[in-house]
Amino acid sequence: MDCKRFDFSDLEQIMHRLRADDGCEWDRAQTHESIRINLIEEAYELVDAIDRKDADDMKEECGDVLMQAVFHAEIAQKEGDFGYMDMITGLCRKLIDRHTHIFGSNHANNADEALVFWEAAKKKEKHYKSASDQMERVPKNFPALLYAEKIQKYAKKAGFDWDDVSGAYQKIAEETEELKTADDAHRVEEGGDLLFAVVNALRFYKVEPELALSEANKKFVRRFTAVENAVKASGKDMKDCSLDELDAIWNRVKQQEKRNDKQ
Repeated sequence: MDCKRFDFSDLEQIMHRLRADDGCEWDRAQTHESIRINLIEEAYELVDAIDRKDADDMKEECGDVLMQAVFHAEIAQKEGDFGYMDMITGLCRKLIDRHTHIFGSNHANNADEALVFWEAAKKKEKHYKSASDQMERVPKNFPALLYAEKIQKYAKKAGFDWDDVSGAYQKIAEETEELKTADDAHRVEEGGDLLFAVVNALRFYKVEPELALSEANKKFVRRFTAVENAVKASGKDMKDCSLDELDAIWNRVKQQEKRNDKQ
């Protein structure tokens, strides 16, 4: 197929060809389960491109994520479960039904109100009877921080929440003390409780915990690399330096970053 620009029907036909009886052996052998990890990997690669603000990579990674969705639709169609049009129709129906302030009689004055209408429509559509019903439907294989954020939001909607962030800070202090005094058998539990409390505090500030920890990880690697390079430049090895020496270099790196941010 030699074409300057393709459309969705071309993509559909290519996938048909790849999984035909005389198609690609690898593509024909795949199942929903065998390519599950591919979807996860492609989603993370797209997130990485977004974080780097790389438009070219975003374009490519968006295509890769779309390809995974199309791959699953192709497998499902072959097995008689659903097809491409079922997938697209379901998506369009969802967008229409959950935007009642656009396609219905509701009116939203801001993004928060629009989200309320979306959640109300979703609750009706999914026949949720309680917050615990909604919690049970959160995928169990979500990243733990994202899972915690999700179930905390459902608890809040049910009225189980502090009036302000001070309650979350008190809980963090309480869980910190419990972790300090925990024995070996309870450190995992108490450590989890502390992390859960921190997620609660971030939620009050509308900070995504996954994003916050991801940024902290990047910052640590960046500063550690700078410390390591500084030690090497002095002709030493990090193992030969005391913690006080390394802390001093770390603080210099930290201050330099802050000065650079102000420029």
